Amino acid sequence: MPTPPSDRPEAGSSRDIAPGADPRWVEPGDDADGPVPPAQERPPSPRGGSRRVVQAVALTGVVIVALAAVLLYRTHHRREVLAQGMSKARELMRTDTWAGYRAASQVLEPLVTIDELEAGSLRAQALAMLAADYRDEVAGADAERLLDAPERAAEIPPAASLARAALAMGRRQAGGAATSSGRPGTGAMGRVIQGRVALLAGNPAGAAAIAAEALAADATLPAALALQGDALRRTGHPDGALQAYRAALQASPSHPRSAYGMAKLALSGAARPEEAYPALERILAEPTATPLAERGRAALHLAALQGRAGERGAALRTIDACGVTGADRAWLGRAASVEELTRGPYRVVDGAPASLLSASDDDPYVPPPPAPPPEPKKVEKKALPKKAPAKGKPAQKGKGSKTPAKPSSKKPVKTASR
Repeated sequence: MPTPPSDRPEAGSSRDIAPGADPRWVEPGDDADGPVPPAQERPPSPRGGSRRVVQAVALTGVVIVALAAVLLYRTHHRREVLAQGMSKARELMRTDTWAGYRAASQVLEPLVTIDELEAGSLRAQALAMLAADYRDEVAGADAERLLDAPERAAEIPPAASLARAALAMGRRQAGGAATSSGRPGTGAMGRVIQGRVALLAGNPAGAAAIAAEALAADATLPAALALQGDALRRTGHPDGALQAYRAALQASPSHPRSAYGMAKLALSGAARPEEAYPALERILAEPTATPLAERGRAALHLAALQGRAGERGAALRTIDACGVTGADRAWLGRAASVEELTRGPYRVVDGAPASLLSASDDDPYVPPPPAPPPEPKKVEKKALPKKAPAKGKPAQKGKGSKTPAKPSSKKPVKTASR
């Protein structure tokens, strides 16, 4: 009986079948019985394509996450820059000076593109104060342009209301200034603008009450302290005015309204001149940080105080240092002499040229009282000489008169006797 073929490989074969390999697979050259059929190509595995898709999706996700992180960082950075810039601008504007408002507007200029409502409104406020207090027409036009978007918003930012109030105050539009400064959120600065409008209207008592409200909201705001000082000085309370001016100058050492107010107290005898000198000298020493009108007003008051102290040379140097020339320089010299010689409450010297007018030195002109009429000359009545009694016929004696008759001076005529 024939033996069935064994599945085991023959001894001496060139290769053993690896464990787990398909026994039906024959390597080329192993089969000596005949030609080996060509090997069929295996279809590509689907795993390679799916792996590439996964990698592409993952890479896209990484790119998206990276872009989102960049955008978040940029957004956070922009917000941080915006917050820091607006905080710095508010700090500069708080000084209530030309240099402060100018620097604030420059800080805020690139931030308007980030936030045209809040940053744009705050920059408009800074420019509006330059227009109102320092007659900067270009700044006023820029403020009007910046207010277009905030004033069309559903809720007007408080800084935009303050900007509109400042522009109206500079144009002497009392109603518009009062309305805009009284809107919600305007705070202490809104009360300051209302108080300044009251001063312009000739109501210093009302201004004093409004200044107290402003200081209740912000006790160290230089603009509110200066307003209070002016209101108290004009209502005859020099001691309270002196304290207000001192506090304002401590918070803002070059504050023009406070510097001028302190000088007026010194000229009227209610403060020591030495207290008025430093602020006036600081204003004069900063030609690039102070407009010409402010330096001229500071020179006027400082020269008057120096002349009163007998420092004629220092007074002349002060007037020369302010930069005023020509006819305006001549008026400044005369006005300083008038202030020097005037005693009693401060009085404005009339006739100031346009280049020397300042919204920070806005005491109204009050004409001096008329001189009393001359007393009538007393006419001394000369005593008339006594008249001698008139010589007349002697009165006839009546009967019964006891007055003896005067003897006649005529000699009796003798007659011949018969």
